[in-house]
Amino acid sequence: MLKENSHVARLNRYLPFDPAHSQIYEEYQKTADSLNLETVALRYLKSAAKIKSARLIILTGDAGHGKTHLCRRLIQDCLGYDEESARRLIKSSCNAESAIDPTPGSPLSKSIYIHKDFSELEPVNATTLIETAVNQEETIYVICANEGRLRAVLESETAGKACGLVLENFNTSFKSGLCVQDPRIHIINLNYQSVSGGEDESLAAEVFDEWLDDGRRWQICSSCDASVNCPILNNRKLLEASASDIGKQRRARLVTLFSALEQLGVVFTIRELLMVAAYIITGGLKCQDVHGRYRKIGWQHEYTFYNSLFTPPRNIKKGKLYNIPVLSDLQRLDPGLRAFRAIDERLINEQNVFPPGELDLNFANNVFQDPPIIDASQGIDEVIGNPSSRNERNKEARLVQRIVRSLRRRAFFDEDCQSITELSRLGFQSGSDFIAVTKKTISDTEMHKLKSRILRGLHTIQGLQMSEREISLHLVDPAFGSATTHAAIIAGRIPARAIKILPMGDVWEVPDDQQASAITKSVNWIDRHIVLRFEMGTDFADLNLDMMSFDCVCRAGSGYVAEEFYAHDLKRIKNFLARLAEKGQKHPDEINLFIRGALHSVSIDNGIIQVGGDL
Repeated sequence: MLKENSHVARLNRYLPFDPAHSQIYEEYQKTADSLNLETVALRYLKSAAKIKSARLIILTGDAGHGKTHLCRRLIQDCLGYDEESARRLIKSSCNAESAIDPTPGSPLSKSIYIHKDFSELEPVNATTLIETAVNQEETIYVICANEGRLRAVLESETAGKACGLVLENFNTSFKSGLCVQDPRIHIINLNYQSVSGGEDESLAAEVFDEWLDDGRRWQICSSCDASVNCPILNNRKLLEASASDIGKQRRARLVTLFSALEQLGVVFTIRELLMVAAYIITGGLKCQDVHGRYRKIGWQHEYTFYNSLFTPPRNIKKGKLYNIPVLSDLQRLDPGLRAFRAIDERLINEQNVFPPGELDLNFANNVFQDPPIIDASQGIDEVIGNPSSRNERNKEARLVQRIVRSLRRRAFFDEDCQSITELSRLGFQSGSDFIAVTKKTISDTEMHKLKSRILRGLHTIQGLQMSEREISLHLVDPAFGSATTHAAIIAGRIPARAIKILPMGDVWEVPDDQQASAITKSVNWIDRHIVLRFEMGTDFADLNLDMMSFDCVCRAGSGYVAEEFYAHDLKRIKNFLARLAEKGQKHPDEINLFIRGALHSVSIDNGIIQVGGDL
């Protein structure tokens, strides 16, 4: 008998191309289907609300970061309401017109005013609300606003002293790394929130735990006639952590993909995480879709998580997936598009790299029909054909391409990645060094080697070909453009000891006694970039490098850089180095030249040109 799993139906309600996609929005979620993530931001919000001096708590961040969810959880966990009541209050009493009072025995004794969407207010009313919140003592105000709207209100003509104070605190937070400047005002910036980072379990891992590991949600599938050939259930089996270590590894690799995306500068909200996770598990399928096709095999590979994540199934039009913007960014990281000879030779030529007969490795042979099903665990050996036309040859090539890409993706999730690292398989040769810096696991010796490689890369970007043992960064004079292969005018020099390589969070240098109020402790944190800090006396300048630009600089350290591919990063880095060079110009009567791999100084003394070194 065919059965329908209510949990699969629930997951489909998180997909934006499903007609009943109400689960995406907090206000319309059902209590029975809710997913209560324990975020760091929630812990910080609850602790801030209990601080006696707190008057105003601002939740700022893009749509989808979970501001409304945090407000509902605050009502539930601090004011003592049950989830159903908290959801009703979110809909009816979160426009800051009336206070929400605590229930008897609740952890918080103060009433709370909540405004869950500041964009609904006119600036004059919004500024009045902020002025009232800061200047009262009896209650707590919680305001949700994206950064643009918040700044527009705080900088409006009707803004008073309290608005000016909030704006000053907000601007200072980017420099100090603190959520609190004034004890009355707490600002939780959810734009720093990560779905893949955090000291404990990531939000992505928490979602997979909730949706995949509870056997009760999937118990009905065991009595369904379609279960053997069901791609949804197969995805669950592939990703189930409780069944085997390989399931945990596959989920860890998914989190690695998400973190790589965030470290490329892509905004990945909790709402998008839920949509992506639902899509990964279901492939966009419902139980009814499987029931209509379950008697056949060879089509399920399209809906396997490691394929659908990078190549949409043919029945899902690309326009539908535009509603999950992060999917198009994930497709840029497709390990199936990157060839490594050692990996490909093993996958294509060796037998039984993967267990035979697995559902996700069966491909329908639509080219020659013999054999009707190709088992890709044997590589491409079963693709045996004799194309007699260009059309058949192209079909055969596309079939082989689909199989090889699928095998590469499966290998990325299943293999140990020791010889070729995970991030190398995603296209980042120096990705492991980037992670070592952000996680502070890099040794002093490796840091020294990395700094030397970065110096060589910065020289190459400027057109300088320096010795590998060069211990200083030479800056080409911006007035004369980039260096040529043979000659350049050097405007300044920065010794290696004055160059620091820092994780993003360490730049703020938050004192130990203020760590509890640090931005890094207020959200699930990930270092989205590293910082090259150039110290020049009492001054310094910082160059932010995300994983892409970091990889660009490190690749340039080998003496060559692909200028078209990295055009945007190269322009930004060159402009930064040009500004550094302008700061370093101190001797107008002396010019340093780089000629044929050697440095020479040219100076004018009483009208006589003097040259140091042999030209």
